[in-house]
Order: sequence, then C-alpha cells, then structure tokens
Amino acid sequence: MNKSKQLEKQTSEKPENINYTMEATAFVRGLFREFQEQTQKYHSLTAQLFALEGQIELVEKTLCLTRDHLAMTIRNTESAAPHDWDKVFHKVRFVGVRLADACKVLLQEKQKLTPEGLLAGLNEGMFRFRTNSPQREIHAALLRQSFAKKVGGAYEWLGEAEQQMPLRMRAMRPRTIDQTPLREGTTYSAVKGGSE
Repeated sequence: MNKSKQLEKQTSEKPENINYTMEATAFVRGLFREFQEQTQKYHSLTAQLFALEGQIELVEKTLCLTRDHLAMTIRNTESAAPHDWDKVFHKVRFVGVRLADACKVLLQEKQKLTPEGLLAGLNEGMFRFRTNSPQREIHAALLRQSFAKKVGGAYEWLGEAEQQMPLRMRAMRPRTIDQTPLREGTTYSAVKGGSE
C-alpha cells in the first residue's frame, strides 16, 4: 500500500522546470529553418524537372516531325539547294529514335564498332540517353538483338545488306500524376501506404 501511495504522489507532482539555453535553442531553430528551405527547394526543383521533361518531349516530337517532313519535301523537289542537306539531317537523325534502331543503323554502316564508337556515333546524331551510363544502355539495347554480336571488345554487324528499315520512334513513358488532394494532417507516405 505504501508503494502505491508513493507512486500517486510522484505522478501528481509537477514536472521539473528545465531551463533551455539560448545557444541550443538557436542552433535547433537554425537547423529547422534550413530544413524548411531545403524542402521548398526540393519541391521547386521537382516541379521544374517535370515541366522540362514535358517541354523536351514536345520539342523532340516536333523536331522529328519537321525533320521527316523536310526530308520528304527535299526528296520530292527537283532543284533543292543547297545540295548538302544530308550533313544537316545527319546531325539530328537519332532524335526521338529507339536506341536499338540507332545502333542498328550505325553497325550496318560501319560493320564493326566498339562501345565507344557507338557512343560517338549516337552523340553525333543527337541521341538522348535516359541515364548517365550510356554504355550500359547501349549494351542492354544490343544484348538480345539478332543483327549484332559482341566479339571481344566490339560489336559486329550480323544482318544482311538489306534495305534500311525506317527508324522507329521511341515510346515515351506515360507519367501518371496523382492529383487527389490530401486530407489535412495526412502525409504523402500515409496516402501511398507508407511505401515511399
């Protein structure tokens, strides 16, 4: 009985007053302010990234359409000047094209290329890589292709000297953006099931 009375007395007493130092409080406030600024910067940069990706996809499709239309018009025009249009088209020939198709064209032209040679040719044709590891992307694109075989440190053309097939456009990844408004007091991870 004595022990229970002591417990009741301890719980009914007021907690001790702790005097926080100005230095510690200011330090934590400074960290919290920086945290809020970094959060706002993250949101802002993420929004800019999505906006730029949308603009790039639209410009890429428009450039491809204009390039193909101009090439067709020049082919159908008897006296198109200047006569070195191929140099201009060569610089944008891989814009919006699938990586495997672009590699196929390069290998068909050169018969044998190292990964560095393929990378140089793709860059010359303004191919846009999806990651910062372009040689891995090239290797993955050529892994199961019937027209190429890796021999030593180079890829060799195995296809026939057939008429070059038209380059296929790269399929854009659809972006689904959840526009469901959050309830007050709910975090994003709680809405998504805590997986993100």
